[in-house]
Amino acid sequence: MRKMVLVSALLAFAVISAGCAEVSDESASESAAQTTSADEAEPVVEPDTFIDEFGNVYDEKPTVHVRDVKESSDFEYVIEDGRTKITKYIGNEQYVAIPDSIEGVPVTEISYYAFEANYDVVSVQIPESVTLIGEDAFMDCASLAEVNIPEAVTGIDRGAFVACASLTEVTVPQNVAYVREEAFTACEGLTTLRIMNPDLKYENWGLEELPNLTIYAPEGSEVMRWAQEKGFNCAAL
Repeated sequence: MRKMVLVSALLAFAVISAGCAEVSDESASESAAQTTSADEAEPVVEPDTFIDEFGNVYDEKPTVHVRDVKESSDFEYVIEDGRTKITKYIGNEQYVAIPDSIEGVPVTEISYYAFEANYDVVSVQIPESVTLIGEDAFMDCASLAEVNIPEAVTGIDRGAFVACASLTEVTVPQNVAYVREEAFTACEGLTTLRIMNPDLKYENWGLEELPNLTIYAPEGSEVMRWAQEKGFNCAAL
């Protein structure tokens, strides 16, 4: 009798143990599934943020500018709001004359990076219709020795002439209301800079790196005062 009771007890224990093992295996499987699901879940993004295709997170969706770029024999350009913007020089001339209009629409802007790294360009004539020289427009034009800034220009953006090492002389007309930072950084050959607007303020143009530079500006002007404080060679216009 005792033997039968002992066998029954052993069988009951085996059944209970098997049941516990199944429960344990199921719990482990569920836990693993939850972990995998959590790993595969999308990153938590705060409301009003935007993730682009590369995983970059922005506070808001970036503005996308779609340009209808056209092409002539020497330039790529866009026409917007009755104005032509030169977006890229694709010619192979050393001496470049930008037209004052394309398709009968006035050229008003040399856009950002338009002449970037055109190492063979020696001279650029900008028409009087242009009012803006964009960011890094002539960046790394190492052979550029001559460029005019028309009287109609009101703004010269950041790095417009950076690393134009062959430029020796630049005149910034009176209507220019701002010249942004690094406009003349690494213009190692620049020896003459004329600033015609007495109210134009110096904004880290990169002149500190040009020890052979002489600055010409109106007596008492913002730039003249800055140049004198920094010990530059300077003279009144």
